[in-house]
Amino acid sequence: MATKLKSLKAGMLAGMAAEKNRSETLDRFARAEAAISQHPNGLLQGRGADAVPVFSAESLGEAAAGRQLIRIPLAQLHDNPLNARRLYDPAVVQERAASIATHGQKTPGLAAPDPARPGHYILIDGHYRKRALASAGKLEMECFVESDLSDLDFYRLSFMLNEQRSDQSALDNAIAWRQLLDEGKVQKEEEICELTGISAGTVNKTLALLRLPESVLGVMRERPSAIGIAAGYELTLYCKLAGEERTRELAARIINDGLSSREVEAIRKHAQEGKSRKVKEISRQYKIRTDSGQLLGTIKEWDSGRVMLDVQLTDRSAREALVEALKARFGLDKTLL
Repeated sequence: MATKLKSLKAGMLAGMAAEKNRSETLDRFARAEAAISQHPNGLLQGRGADAVPVFSAESLGEAAAGRQLIRIPLAQLHDNPLNARRLYDPAVVQERAASIATHGQKTPGLAAPDPARPGHYILIDGHYRKRALASAGKLEMECFVESDLSDLDFYRLSFMLNEQRSDQSALDNAIAWRQLLDEGKVQKEEEICELTGISAGTVNKTLALLRLPESVLGVMRERPSAIGIAAGYELTLYCKLAGEERTRELAARIINDGLSSREVEAIRKHAQEGKSRKVKEISRQYKIRTDSGQLLGTIKEWDSGRVMLDVQLTDRSAREALVEALKARFGLDKTLL
């Protein structure tokens, strides 16, 4: 399975590279990339009478190491339920839709047959492309089709490809990992580390994002890529100090003002120091002893003005005398309350 996953990853990365530099020669996707460069409106479309021969699913499948390339109606192409990405920027969708309307789909997606619905497919890679195609009024999507994938393969592949593009947000990861744990796909955080190659500390900090109030998460969802794991974790610490409203305001500042994680850390430390100064109070304690040195109790005082007397007098007359003296000092009525 590891070899197969490496093959899938290599193939899809080659397709991504074709968008940036079609002059590259890639071992396994050479023919597919050549087809892309000759068909700006899609691999399976000709361009009039002088069009080059249309590549069939079989011929392109052979070019992609036996992987089939087919057109799938969007109505029969369903989002990956374990997709690593969960948040989509509407502006990015519209930008890609405009490109597709002009140039067509340049890079195929990756899909697998839906085991529960014959004739339907689950999209593994290309969710932004799918949304852009729909926005551009297209009804189909070109996809390579892979089979015999496990549930974790559906997640692992989408994670690897998004991570390679460097556009996988910390919040995307948190949502996806929480689902893997809740649905029993993995049993503990250590398995997420093995699945993704990410350290245990980073996995733990990432999952901690979901403990933020929903209003703060709502702000983060607007531009999830703007808040990385370092700044996001600082938000979780800041929220414990400053509360929901101020944390929501700070999240908005990170997005709108481009605050770095170091700047967020400084804001959190300032809030922490302020709270420490406010809470920490210097107290003084005085021990009360008899003439023979026996400890009777203590008097404590704080800078705030609080004073506490804690003594134990077994002699009743001495105790009553002390109580009467205190009542007289504070002008208390002698009757019991």
